[in-house]
Amino acid sequence: MAIQNKKILSIAILASLLVFSFTVSSSTAISYAHKDGSSGGNQAAAQNSQDGDNDSESGISQSSSSSQSSECLSEGSTEASCNNVSLQANQNSNSDDEKEPITPRTDSTRATDSSAATDSSAATQATVDPANASVSCGVVIKQSVKLTSNLDCKTDGIIIGADGITVNLNGHTISGPGVSTSKVGVMLSDQDNVNIVGPGIIQNFQAGVLNTGGQDDKISGVTFTQNQIGSFNTGSANTSIEDNLFLSNSIGVASHSSTGVKLVTNLFKSNDLAGITFVNSAANEVSFNTIQGSVSGLFFDGQSNDNVVNANNILDNRGVDINNANGLPLNVNNNQFSNNNCNKSIPVGLCLGK
Repeated sequence: MAIQNKKILSIAILASLLVFSFTVSSSTAISYAHKDGSSGGNQAAAQNSQDGDNDSESGISQSSSSSQSSECLSEGSTEASCNNVSLQANQNSNSDDEKEPITPRTDSTRATDSSAATDSSAATQATVDPANASVSCGVVIKQSVKLTSNLDCKTDGIIIGADGITVNLNGHTISGPGVSTSKVGVMLSDQDNVNIVGPGIIQNFQAGVLNTGGQDDKISGVTFTQNQIGSFNTGSANTSIEDNLFLSNSIGVASHSSTGVKLVTNLFKSNDLAGITFVNSAANEVSFNTIQGSVSGLFFDGQSNDNVVNANNILDNRGVDINNANGLPLNVNNNQFSNNNCNKSIPVGLCLGK
């Protein structure tokens, strides 16, 4: 029991350390997304490429938690049972050429829309109808795009550089160099109203999506697998995460100092440490999700308050299905739990009929 409790507590510790790791390792990429996309992007892409080459020489290193995830997954159903997701080998290699902010090919009607007075309406149209585009790893995206091929990255994958745009994976896969490389699949830094849309796969990054300070962003229809954290929100507000698959990550979703996150109708399976974790986060909603095969299905720390957890299936987790701050009474942090189908909770009484 002592060993199990230490591992449960390690969820909050690991996630907190990762906040620092992402802040330091991604500072260059985050800063150049707000500067000139060409010059800053080239410097960040070059540094990321060098880091990726070093990682490639040593091979992708799997942590012990990832190994345990794989063992858990092998004992139960395969990933194919989750909407027959095929984790295919990626065919595209990274380009060593200089990368500039992408300007995707558009149809003739958009090409003629060159007046500055129509920028707002053009951006709105781009969000609704992304254009097919050839995208390279590490580029800054400032216009809505629809991927036309897989990305096999030694760097970060895609960096969002504008508000109100859509990245449509269009059935393709963005693969990273490994969970220990500090690389991110899709990075948002203070970008609002961004949509990341599947179907598609984001795999083998330290974070599949890193949202730092964004508001009203949405992730839907995406499969996250074999990442340290599938989707990581820090300092964000009103992020919507709906209809996604989180399979065999260390942590499916982690939210830190974030508010208004809505996690609805997602499937979390065999994420080793936890399906979902909240640290210092308030007024979030977790509803109609299935979470299974983790040490802790759903975890709140003592500084996470006024959250609503309703009508989830949180079952077959190896430690605790629902953990409210390691047993903190509900009247202390005012988290609300109702109609959740689970077997074991801390404190007791959070599972339906138990």
